[in-house]
Amino acid sequence: MPDRGDSEAPEKLRANLFAKYTCSYCQEDITGLRIKCVECPNFDICLQCFSAGAEIGCHKNGHPYQFMDSEPMGVFQGRVGWSVREELRLLDAIELYGFGNWEDISGHIETRTAEEAKDQYVGRYLDGNIGRMTWDAAAGLRSHLVDQTNQPDNGPLSPAQTARLPPLDATPEEATQLGYRPQRDDFEREYDNMAESLVSPLFINALEDDDIDTALKMAQVDMYTRRLRERARRRRVSRDFQLVSQFFSASRKDRLSSRKKLTKEEKEFYERMRVFTQFHTAQEHDQFLQNLHKERELKLRLNELAKYRHHGLTHHEECAHFEQECLQHEDRKPCVSLTRCITSCLTYREKSEGAICSTDAKSVARPTSLNSNSNFSSSNSSSRAPLDSGVEGVVEIGGEGVVRPDSTKLLGYHLLTPCEINLCSSLNLKPTQYINLKASLLRDYLKKGFKKDDILVSPSTGPENHILQYLMTNGLIAAS
Repeated sequence: MPDRGDSEAPEKLRANLFAKYTCSYCQEDITGLRIKCVECPNFDICLQCFSAGAEIGCHKNGHPYQFMDSEPMGVFQGRVGWSVREELRLLDAIELYGFGNWEDISGHIETRTAEEAKDQYVGRYLDGNIGRMTWDAAAGLRSHLVDQTNQPDNGPLSPAQTARLPPLDATPEEATQLGYRPQRDDFEREYDNMAESLVSPLFINALEDDDIDTALKMAQVDMYTRRLRERARRRRVSRDFQLVSQFFSASRKDRLSSRKKLTKEEKEFYERMRVFTQFHTAQEHDQFLQNLHKERELKLRLNELAKYRHHGLTHHEECAHFEQECLQHEDRKPCVSLTRCITSCLTYREKSEGAICSTDAKSVARPTSLNSNSNFSSSNSSSRAPLDSGVEGVVEIGGEGVVRPDSTKLLGYHLLTPCEINLCSSLNLKPTQYINLKASLLRDYLKKGFKKDDILVSPSTGPENHILQYLMTNGLIAAS
């Protein structure tokens, strides 16, 4: 049988730790060291009164005394030592007030601030040796709580359905007409306003209802949920696309001027695309319409570029000149107009290159011989070569400093007959220009044929007339 004195020892030690001592002379609480009179029973005095030689009652300052310390050595070593009493009060306060309530914990300890209490508990019992030996081992046995409030709510009444919607753009008068209540963000009469009548009389009695009755009531709840989902969808569409603002836009004179007027084609296009708004948000629908417009513009541009490439045009300057020539000759016959436009564009390119060559030739001294300036001519020819040609040689013509390409080194030279080479030289055409004109004339002849009046439509002698005469002379085409 255990000794009673051994069981009472911890309780007595605990009582001594938490005992409070009061000075018998000044009646102030004594913390730390105190003086105890040996002769007078239960007589304790503080150091200040003892040093002043205080006497009261039967106590005299000449009585023998003892130094007593109510706070023994602390459990942990450190610069700011905590006594055993303070450690016990810290643990009791943590259990009483909970972790984190440091102000109340500090008031319970009485001798430490909130910051000191927090640093002592975290440093000793969480991050210290005690925490490493206890918390890690108990972590696997500790139950994990799940915060149910953070679970996603995807129901028909979920705030996520309308949280990101723009506010209703309506004045107070307009809101009154609609029956809209801004503080509650709902309307006096909602879509399918009698939907709640499906579930208002329902009552599930687990003792009396059988499986069929329960299934029937659950089917009614499902019908009600679908109606709520449709109501929320219509509200989302109305808010997202600002249908209320559009409805009252006719009466808002200040906003009529800022609205962009749509053409008839744009109105028809938007009307056809309106059916897709139920699957898009307002931002997604606007992006969808912009993508369709961009696609249409790109297709038109591709067709335009394909038309230019079909007619042998490879420079932007030629395309602009081609359109100008087409506008000028739009009243003429198609076959002659087309060939004249192509010829004019190619001649425009030739003149531009000739102007560059003339400018470069005038910037140097007049050459005395072909051999003395051959290096200069060959070096400039590579920088003036067009995109659709290869490496071209140059020769000097007439000693005037005009540099012209050597026809024997031009692209497509090997495809021409001697007669065609002479014709290109006389017309000052490149082989590629002659081939494009010849192909265009033959293609128009195969489609529509030529008449003699078409050939001599103008008194001017352009390159196309000479090429037509050459084709007729050699029997490639026959004019009716």
